[in-house]
Amino acid sequence: MTVTIGLYFLFSGMAPTADVEAHYENRPGTVRIASWKPGDARLLKVKGKPVTIWRRDLAEMASAMAQFDPSVPLEEWSGLLESGSLKQELGPEVFARLEWFIVSLISTAGLGCIILAKTGNYAGFFDPCAGVHYDMWGRPQKGPTNEILVVPPHRTNVEGQFVVIDTSRLPAPK
Repeated sequence: MTVTIGLYFLFSGMAPTADVEAHYENRPGTVRIASWKPGDARLLKVKGKPVTIWRRDLAEMASAMAQFDPSVPLEEWSGLLESGSLKQELGPEVFARLEWFIVSLISTAGLGCIILAKTGNYAGFFDPCAGVHYDMWGRPQKGPTNEILVVPPHRTNVEGQFVVIDTSRLPAPK
């Protein structure tokens, strides 16, 4: 229950601003995701800024949850996901933020590198210029930085056809 409350507050802080919600239909910042398969990770430019959208599969979600809360074994996270009980407990909006992870891939080390997704020592992200390994939440685990990757506020529409990304606070490529 404590983890659920923590996840709720973690993900609710990533909600898009009211202006993004009001303008998301057929506007820049809207990405069609209806055909994406679990496990897909794509580097896209949204409003001229590089982002990765990663639709995690069940195994990737379980690994991400084990990194988020290591006190719960990976096998238990897998069981909660496979049974559907975690989705039911979190609710559709919070669960969508676990399934659809969106992150800016501009290096926080200030070198302007594009960070690679689904790689590195923690199966998350890797900055080849600075040698930083990030976990599946964009938190640095090894390397010369303490800055986490920027996760923009985003929201999927009710039907799961589109994701709306607020890029206003994302760093621009150099």
